[in-house]
Amino acid sequence: MQITKEETGSLTASVKLLIRKEDYEDKVIKTLKDYQRKTNMPGFRPGKVPFGLVSKMYRKGVLLDEINHLLAENLQNYVEENKLKLIGNPLPNKEKAASLDLDNQSEFEFYFDIGLAPEFNLDLSEDISVDYLMITATEQMIDEHANDLRHRSKNHVHTEDQPAEEHQHEELPELDESFFKQVFPGEEIKDESAFRAKIREAIERSLIKESERYFLNTVIEKLVKETGIELPDDFIMKMIRENEEQKLSDEEIKNQYDNFARSIRWQLIESRIIQDYNLRVEEHEMRNVVKSYFTGHLATAEENPEQDERLNKIVDSVLSNKEESNRLHDQLFDQKLLDFFKSRLKLKNKEVDYDEFVKMVTQKKV
Repeated sequence: MQITKEETGSLTASVKLLIRKEDYEDKVIKTLKDYQRKTNMPGFRPGKVPFGLVSKMYRKGVLLDEINHLLAENLQNYVEENKLKLIGNPLPNKEKAASLDLDNQSEFEFYFDIGLAPEFNLDLSEDISVDYLMITATEQMIDEHANDLRHRSKNHVHTEDQPAEEHQHEELPELDESFFKQVFPGEEIKDESAFRAKIREAIERSLIKESERYFLNTVIEKLVKETGIELPDDFIMKMIRENEEQKLSDEEIKNQYDNFARSIRWQLIESRIIQDYNLRVEEHEMRNVVKSYFTGHLATAEENPEQDERLNKIVDSVLSNKEESNRLHDQLFDQKLLDFFKSRLKLKNKEVDYDEFVKMVTQKKV
């Protein structure tokens, strides 16, 4: 098979594959002979149908299958051998493609358009400064949480001289040491001020995840914007247009293209980080996390052999679910990416209350 590449732009090229008879004929004949041995036809003994008749019946279908196989295999090998870094997958060029005449042609030409990933410099030094928001609880949040705790601990009381079903009412507990001990057992909380401080601490601890998600998104946006990655826009639009699942109109593609381009730029940056810093999620990490769901702690090398065998079967079952496995992988990778950025970039701690944080997130989405 002959494969040639022609540059069509700074980040695009056309790949031509020429399939000759010697590339496919032996395989086609072998497949047809297998068909001959298995074909049953009235008037002929099993396996004795003339080869010419079998070829007339099945050759075009077998040839088409073999051509498709050769295209997929050789195009992939060409990309790997030439270390081409592609955006998306090669797209058949329908304008250059000629109709196939499987009865009369012995040579076939195919053309594929490819988009090439650009070279770019990725700066991940401490010179890059990013806000890290420390979200504080508002007084209203503390009031609402304290009120919720009191309602969850409310007492049902009724008067002594009336039936319970007639005069039963709810009585909220007093804000005293007995109530504080009930809500926060083991803590030395003497007064309402300390009680509210403990609630504030709990709320703000629960907001860390939101802060980290905002930080990660901010870093991604900053890198995408400042890295300045050139893209083969026309090729990407064609790739989106030919996506059978989305089936977007040209107007929809135009309106959404900035989001598509942002996503591709981030994928390129993410791939570079994974490659340069070996930021990968290993299988043993995923297995340990699944084990921890059932043991309550991360697995260690000192597990009981019988228990470990049972756990491994459970882990195998959980990770065999592709959706669950991908979800866990993404969760662990995001955490690694977050820790990586926190360790390499300059974080500017900035305190904001929750109301201000919500306003920032809302404005960012608009």
